[in-house]
Amino acid sequence: MSKLIKPIEYASLKGISRQAVYAKIKKGTLNSKTVEGKMYIVVDEVESKEEQAKEPVEKVAPHLIDVKELLSSKDQTISVLQESISDLKHTNTEINTTLRGEIELLKQVFSEMRNLYVKQVDYMVIDKQKELEKQSAPIEAIALKESQDEECWITLDEFFERCNISKEKRKIKVVKRLRKAFMQNDERIKMQEDTIYLSCYHFYEDILNKK
Repeated sequence: MSKLIKPIEYASLKGISRQAVYAKIKKGTLNSKTVEGKMYIVVDEVESKEEQAKEPVEKVAPHLIDVKELLSSKDQTISVLQESISDLKHTNTEINTTLRGEIELLKQVFSEMRNLYVKQVDYMVIDKQKELEKQSAPIEAIALKESQDEECWITLDEFFERCNISKEKRKIKVVKRLRKAFMQNDERIKMQEDTIYLSCYHFYEDILNKK
């Protein structure tokens, strides 16, 4: 038969500290059971009676009881905490990596959506201009359409506004890249009297995101 006793009673029975009892439970060398939220030690009833029948050989001061067991319990607790910290660091690293990937993906999606929106707005503006031109001067509109290709060019200020570029340092860098692209015969860019114009129908992420 077996019975349940409190950890403090088991410690007194064995002549060891409560910390040593909990250390044995963590090691798995001491059988324990939780009842209604409280922990108990499972001991054999015969063993319990034999322990109680033994005469104490020597009375030891409470603060000197089983110092080795106490130190062993401390070392094991530190080891468990170190393992827990290592696991938490690994988990946090994985979470941060996942979050960075999600953020980069959202940036790409936002950039693509912004470009599509800008292009759609440009088309709407062009269609509106065509409609107004047809209503006010249909003959001139037809002559203009026949004499030149349909193009849409915007100024640097309009380009910076659409791309949400407001800092002067950023603008200077972008202007240098645009001039370099123009010198390399980039069809998206044209210059008239040292003024840069950009086509409405193209993307410029390669220039804006260039490092």
